[in-house]
Amino acid sequence: MVYEKIKNIKYKKLLIFAMILVLIFIVIQVMNAIIEPQGYFNPDYDKINILPILNKKNFSENDYKELLYQTGLGETAIDEIMKEQDGIDKILEFQEDFFRNNNTLCKSIGIITSQESIVNSNGKAMYGFKLAPYENGYVLITKATHSIGWRHGHAAIITDAEKEETLEAILLGSNSQLQNINKWRVYPSFIMLKLKDTSQDTLDAVAAFAKNNLADIPYGLTVGLTSKKNPKPENISSTQCSHLVWYPFMQYGYDVDSDGSWLVTPKDIANSDLFEVVQIHGVNPKEIWP
Repeated sequence: MVYEKIKNIKYKKLLIFAMILVLIFIVIQVMNAIIEPQGYFNPDYDKINILPILNKKNFSENDYKELLYQTGLGETAIDEIMKEQDGIDKILEFQEDFFRNNNTLCKSIGIITSQESIVNSNGKAMYGFKLAPYENGYVLITKATHSIGWRHGHAAIITDAEKEETLEAILLGSNSQLQNINKWRVYPSFIMLKLKDTSQDTLDAVAAFAKNNLADIPYGLTVGLTSKKNPKPENISSTQCSHLVWYPFMQYGYDVDSDGSWLVTPKDIANSDLFEVVQIHGVNPKEIWP
């Protein structure tokens, strides 16, 4: 009799534990389903003929704004591309990319983390857009990653533009590492940023600092929780994606954490007034990351 009671108690505990796990799973799935539509933006306005603008000798502020809404390209990118012989044709290609309605697929990339990718008709990841011209020290951000209903996104810094190289802290359990920038063309949401009114020499220095001090160190979930503000490089034993981007700029006097809170996130960086938009894709130009 006593044995049966103990057995029943154990059974009930196991049943309760199983029910809790199922409930947690359901909650996570519901939360992910709620935030899934927030991952990327398809233009909800008309595609127009931008040739009359592109054929002008000089662009006004309104022209640049219209081109951003039509192509996802900021002023710096437009000016750089227009220097090329086939610049107008290239910008028209960016417009086609910007208005294309891509297929996307969300997959798990970690225990609690999922990521959306642009996919072809067979469900395989594919490049969905071209990259604007970029330089060392430019920042890349996507909204494509989320965990337990929190769309935290991902961030990286370009450390060697010639080699198409970025530095990123990707996942818990892996060290920060150099990546190829073309992987970012798979994300359905993409933001490329550049410090305003800053020389390329400064951006080169920021990029070099990041590569020399933050490469090949462990991913740390708690980085920034207690000591975000400016520890010495030799005291940094771990990093996470947005910390890896924020910290090198901080060394040169640029705090790119827009809200200045206890933790810097990709969203904070995306909303920093210190940056200008070089390129967006799958992102609403009215509100980069509301």
